[in-house]
Amino acid sequence: MALHKISRLVLRRAFVLLAFGLAVVVLVSNAAVVGQQSKSGVLRIGTSGILTTQKTGKEESALESLKSFIKEETGMDNDILRQKSWRELTDKLAKGELDLGVYQGFEYAWAQEKQSDLKPLAVAVNVYSYPVAYVVTNRTNKAQSFRDLQGQSLAIPATGQRFLNLYVERETPAAKKPLDSFFSKITRPEEIEDALDDTVDGVVQAMVVDRAALEAFKRRKPARFKNLKEVAHSQPFPPPLVAYYGKNLDDATLERLRAGLLEANRKEKGETLLTLFRFTGFILPPSDFDNVLAETRKTYPPPTQGKAE
Repeated sequence: MALHKISRLVLRRAFVLLAFGLAVVVLVSNAAVVGQQSKSGVLRIGTSGILTTQKTGKEESALESLKSFIKEETGMDNDILRQKSWRELTDKLAKGELDLGVYQGFEYAWAQEKQSDLKPLAVAVNVYSYPVAYVVTNRTNKAQSFRDLQGQSLAIPATGQRFLNLYVERETPAAKKPLDSFFSKITRPEEIEDALDDTVDGVVQAMVVDRAALEAFKRRKPARFKNLKEVAHSQPFPPPLVAYYGKNLDDATLERLRAGLLEANRKEKGETLLTLFRFTGFILPPSDFDNVLAETRKTYPPPTQGKAE
């Protein structure tokens, strides 16, 4: 199946970090060099988890189609290896069992504190360098803070932006209630704009959404945007990123990988993939990146090992 025939909806519902990992390989400009440097002869990319809990036939088909596309475009074999958690991903990178790791930004903050040799290759951004979670309601809603949302319904987009879940989950204990008992109902819509429309219309009482999507809604539907109000927002989160460990790959290979990622939005195929995965491009870590990592660890410490992550 050609890439342009793969359903965008299927891709969004398929393993989001897994797809991100596949995109990383496609965006490398010279795969031959990378293939030579991988100890196994195959570029091994680990991901820190999945968005959905079950594989479907369509999801498997989409992943196989993308892997075939990579093989056709680059001439190299690749393994996309889903790990149980960010902890396992980090451990295997440190042992040299993986060449690259794809992390949610907050997971990288947790991992890098324990493994200082874990370094960012490039970060994936959607308009802004750092994503921010916003909780919005209809303007007529009486809620003035997160705590005021108790007993109301909440929409959390099923888009793979796991920092949205993290923000809501950590704010709810601050309100002294478990997530499922704090809100009357939690929905997970696949289309952000439709969910924002539902919030305007009162179909759902509140929604958590990232800053870039909220700004896009404001541009597309300014009149309807005026019927929304902000109830709460998070501090900036680190963005998703590609990481490497120590000297698992040599400097020349890392530079070529990095250059391919940074130039992705200048290439037609790279731009298409970025659009599918809700990114506008890859950038180098900003100058205050370490500060954002530290603040993330302070506000959102990692869960106790063994608990759901």
